[in-house]
Amino acid sequence: MGLSVFLLYAVTVLGVAASGDKCADECSCKWKSGKRTVECIDRALTSIPEWIDPETQVLDTSNNDIRHLPSNIFVRVRLTNLQRLYLRECRIDRIDGEALAGLTNLVELDLSNNLLTAVPSSSFTDTPFLRDLVLAYNPLEKIRSLTFESTPNLVKLDLSHTQLAEIESKGFRGLDLLESLKLNNNRLSTLQPGTFEPLNKLTSIELHDNPWICNCHLREMKMWLVKHNLPTLVAPVCHGPEQLLKRAFTDLGIDDFACRPVMLIASRYAEATIGENASIVCRVSAIPPPKVKWYWNGRLLTNHSAFSSYQKILIFEEGQFRKRSTLILTNAQEADSSEFYCVAENQAGSAEANFTLHVSLRTAGMSTLGSGQIAGISAALVVLILFILLIILVLFIRLRRMPLKDVKSSVPMEPAASGDGLGGDNNPPSATSTTRRKHEEIETTSFGLESKPPASLHLSYVQRPQAAVLQDNEYATINRFDDQSQPAMPAGACFSSTTSLMPIDNPDLIRDTRRGSAEDITPYGVADYGRVEPIDDGKMLYSSCLWEARDACRTSVSVSAYPSKETLAVVAPAVEQFPPGAKQMRVWQKGVPVLPPVSALKRVLGSTRSSPDEGYQEGTGTDV
Repeated sequence: MGLSVFLLYAVTVLGVAASGDKCADECSCKWKSGKRTVECIDRALTSIPEWIDPETQVLDTSNNDIRHLPSNIFVRVRLTNLQRLYLRECRIDRIDGEALAGLTNLVELDLSNNLLTAVPSSSFTDTPFLRDLVLAYNPLEKIRSLTFESTPNLVKLDLSHTQLAEIESKGFRGLDLLESLKLNNNRLSTLQPGTFEPLNKLTSIELHDNPWICNCHLREMKMWLVKHNLPTLVAPVCHGPEQLLKRAFTDLGIDDFACRPVMLIASRYAEATIGENASIVCRVSAIPPPKVKWYWNGRLLTNHSAFSSYQKILIFEEGQFRKRSTLILTNAQEADSSEFYCVAENQAGSAEANFTLHVSLRTAGMSTLGSGQIAGISAALVVLILFILLIILVLFIRLRRMPLKDVKSSVPMEPAASGDGLGGDNNPPSATSTTRRKHEEIETTSFGLESKPPASLHLSYVQRPQAAVLQDNEYATINRFDDQSQPAMPAGACFSSTTSLMPIDNPDLIRDTRRGSAEDITPYGVADYGRVEPIDDGKMLYSSCLWEARDACRTSVSVSAYPSKETLAVVAPAVEQFPPGAKQMRVWQKGVPVLPPVSALKRVLGSTRSSPDEGYQEGTGTDV
């Protein structure tokens, strides 16, 4: 037992002796300010040494060639107890996000004189108690927003000699405990508004050796310095504008940080009516607020001053940094048409604008509008015109795409009317109208039927021979059925005029050159319209059984939506085949009225005898 204890003690002593020899060879290990310190300065190290005692609190590896700090490097070398870390002039250009992992006790970090181009913000999340950070002599150039958000306990921050040219407005957000800030020897010329607002506990700031432009953009910084009464060891000096060149901040007042006035001109023309008040408006922007003066013919115009024995000058001002000055000339006259000058001045300089007043009997109206208003009206008109053209184009395209309405095929005219006589009140619907309606229904509902050519509407009406007079007044039944095997219409007596019928010359006119009488009209029965025979020289349109026998040709005929080819060939004969003396008429499509000639109307209306044209009235047409 005693031997084992002795051996353990011997090993420990030898280890300490070896460690001491290693530290003595490469670094300097000593107590300094009450802390175990290891100094490895200028030892040509390329990484953090691994043999250092884990109880080391201060490590200084300045002036080496480390260059890169990888993730968890201090955890691997067991140096998690470090409180101060100095890495000056180590040519470090990259620090990984977790390079400082484990250094929860770190309060001071010196990364000066390295090659960092950005603040390693992500690495600071592992050092929540960091109080002193030195980043001097790194080419940072810019401080981005929320860069130091993960270092809320930071008290000292050194950003001197970092070639900073810009600090974003939220660059110092999170540094509520910061007391010392060094920004000297950079390239800062201005600061964004609100940059120093989070630094409420700041007691020392260094801003010298920067090319500050002392204009209105630094006015807020000057006001903040005066408010917090912060001392500066070296006062910053202005590098512009020209009137403030090389003047120290301490020698300037707040209003000396000014921007030259800028005229905001809507229109340089003003109009007024004779006898009324003329108004001229001058708008100007400047920091600090400018003083606005009015001149006319080299004469300074003041408020409530007399312009003439019967005129007065009134001046009204509104706003501060964006000031509006209104000059009112009472009882304006035509002789007052001239130029007025508006001059704005502050510590940074002056600006002026001339306005032309035109006094007339009646204002033109349009000239009072500014260029912006005229441009707005013009743009609105252009948009309106384009909108109208677009609507027209859409309507045109829709009309082009709309299918043409199919024209219904003509229905063969049935040359017979039902009833016992003409003009009867109790006559049933004519066969013509009934058949036409049937054909229309078939055309509308028959989608699967094969398309057939329509029948011709040019029919020939012939005179009924006297020898074929029917012997009784019984109704002749039309043996035609629709697709449900129902009778198409009731039969009735028909009449044909004995007036001479003329051949077709003009198909658009009803040619009736001869007069007839009611005595010449003889009734005839309605026969089978499905039986039609060809017309030759001496034959008629319909079969002879129509006139001579009632039951001779009464055979059933099935009616389809379209006439057969044989029927079409017979119904539309050639013109030269018509018998002499036949009267012809032009039958239009459904819904188109047929107007008789005026001469025919006069003969019909002047005759007391009944004729086939009876029923025409002047100004109306007949739909046949």
